[in-house]
Amino acid sequence: MRHIYRSLMLLVTLLGCSTVPVPRGLRPVSVVRPAAADATSALDELLRNDLSGDHSFPWSAARPLTWNDFQAAPPTEGREGAKTSYSLYSVWKCRGAVFEFRVIAGFRTRRSWVKLVVLNDSVQRRTVLGHEQTHFDLGELYARRMRQAFAALSAPCRKSDAALSALVQRIADEEKAEQRRYDAETHHGLLAAPQVAWSLQTRRRLTASR
Repeated sequence: MRHIYRSLMLLVTLLGCSTVPVPRGLRPVSVVRPAAADATSALDELLRNDLSGDHSFPWSAARPLTWNDFQAAPPTEGREGAKTSYSLYSVWKCRGAVFEFRVIAGFRTRRSWVKLVVLNDSVQRRTVLGHEQTHFDLGELYARRMRQAFAALSAPCRKSDAALSALVQRIADEEKAEQRRYDAETHHGLLAAPQVAWSLQTRRRLTASR
């Protein structure tokens, strides 16, 4: 039986300015369980532990971001008014020829912050949060794309973990490119019309990809 493999791709946005997703490591995790144990529950438990360890919560259409989610202390210097941090968590396992996988976009509360200058300005308080929400929504779109790519694989258990990791990396690179284009076209959320267009388009894509 193959080990469970876990990959976390970290994406951070600084007031909507995306950085390169950084791999946080791909490592085998051996889970000692009875032979009849359900591999699915093992994957779910791993993801719950990863989210809990990062003080993260998964993306949900019913649970949009609020400023209370930004719990880290902001720096005293720099022009950025807020920082959003989230990860794409992926884990997979083969049990014979059966391929099990999970991919989740999780918001990292202890790594995300907002400055008082944003919270005290009624316009910025709304617009900056909307810009950051769309970044997180784009992350969810690519989490779904990863799930679709895994589901479409032919004989995935015959592939190496390196090959599966390369698939994760390729999709993460595509996400990075779109996040950068989003920031460029909206000027980090400062251009109202492009921001509205991106937010609407992203919500429509989420609805269509269910």
